[in-house]
This record gives sequence, C-alpha cells and structure tokens, in this order.
Amino acid sequence: MSPQPEPQRHGRAGHLLRLWLYCWLQFVRLSLFLSSPARLPWNPALLVMTLASYLLVGRLILGGLRPFGDILIQIGIEVGLLALISLVLLWIQGHRERFIQTLHALIGVNLVISLVSYPLMELLPDPMHDEQPDMLALQLSLLLLVWNLAAISLIFRRAFGIGTLLAGFLAFSYFLVFEWLLMKVFA
Repeated sequence: MSPQPEPQRHGRAGHLLRLWLYCWLQFVRLSLFLSSPARLPWNPALLVMTLASYLLVGRLILGGLRPFGDILIQIGIEVGLLALISLVLLWIQGHRERFIQTLHALIGVNLVISLVSYPLMELLPDPMHDEQPDMLALQLSLLLLVWNLAAISLIFRRAFGIGTLLAGFLAFSYFLVFEWLLMKVFA
C-alpha cells in the first residue's frame, strides 16, 4: 500500500500567513539595509495585509493626536505618493511587474520604523507641544527620519536601478512633497 499524501493542515490561509511572516523578516532586513524589494513575494494579498497593519499602527501612534479619518487621509497621501513615484519610474523603465514588490517594501519599511519609533517616542516628551523642546526627543526624531529616508532611498535604488545619490534625492524630495501635502490638507 502506498503512503497517503499528508493533508494540508493550514490550507491557503496558513500559506498566506507563512508568506506574510517571511515578508516581516524582509521588512526588518530592508530596514537594516540588508535586503531588496525583489526578495518579497509578488502577492497583492500580502500587500493589502501589510497596508492594513500600517493603518492599525498609524491609529496606535497618531490616535491620541488626530481623528481616525485624518489618519486615513495622512496614510493615504503617503502611500499614494509612494505608489505614484514607484509606478511612474517603473513604467518609464519598463519594469511595471516590480510595482507590487516595491510598494510592499516601502510600506513594510515604514511599518517597521514606525513600530520601532513608537515606544521610543512614548518615553520622551513631545518636542512639538512643550515650551522647552527636549533636545533628546528632537535628536531622536531626526535620527528616525534619516533612518527612514535612508531605507526608502535604498529601496528606490534597488527597485529602480538608479544611483545612490539620485535615490537619496528622490527619497528626500518625496519627504518634502509629502510634508507639503500634509500642510495643505491639514492647514
């Protein structure tokens, strides 16, 4: 008698969860400059799961400062801008198939850095609302911003096949446009 194949224990949902956990490993590696968007699986469902997680983390971090609708708008602007940059540059280069992985990497890195920043920023006074800003809080905020922009720059460099300087300029330009849009929308 031939052995029966082992039934799938977890089915499609279990497989998707394992892939998503693998994505988290890649997000951490991307945040530490050790991976590439190409290492992420091409799977729109995983992108949606990561985006939903990013919305929940945004609610956790900004929930005491803004209504949930404003958080949705802010994250929508952020993701929309990253998607637009990625789509246009990948389209110009003829690599539209990289879009899902590139956007997934960008959201995943922002998710990891947001999760790291949350407990650190909770321990320090708010530099924007105190009369005497805490220099440590300001320096930590700047460090987190530079880390985030460096990670985004690396993703841009690897996804678009561009030089480091151009990728850094693109990441910094993204940040300036994002902040400008936020000021216009929430003025």
